[in-house]
Amino acid sequence: MAINYNNKTFKVKGANDEDATFFKYFQEGNILWGEYKGGSVKRGSLIANVDKNGVLQMHYQHLNTNLEFKLGKCISTPKILDDGRIEIFEVYESVNTETISKGEITLIEVI
Repeated sequence: MAINYNNKTFKVKGANDEDATFFKYFQEGNILWGEYKGGSVKRGSLIANVDKNGVLQMHYQHLNTNLEFKLGKCISTPKILDDGRIEIFEVYESVNTETISKGEITLIEVI
């Protein structure tokens, strides 16, 4: 399943717009990059490899509202919804100075 993420915007599923982190993706071939901000994130950037099924192997970094740096990696698996939007399920590992945390999050395309 080939997915084109270029110029797509996503937000954390279920978050209201005032509290949401928004992600803007760009893509050329199998390389994806993007920026994100909002919610607890002041500014972030990411880069990923896109496989033939649209799965992203991603590395990211950001500065949060407490001025703490966070970086990590995640595997992002897409699903096309009935309305044509893309939903992305992410499993991540985040590093913050001395601690490592793992978790899951779902992003949904904003149209």
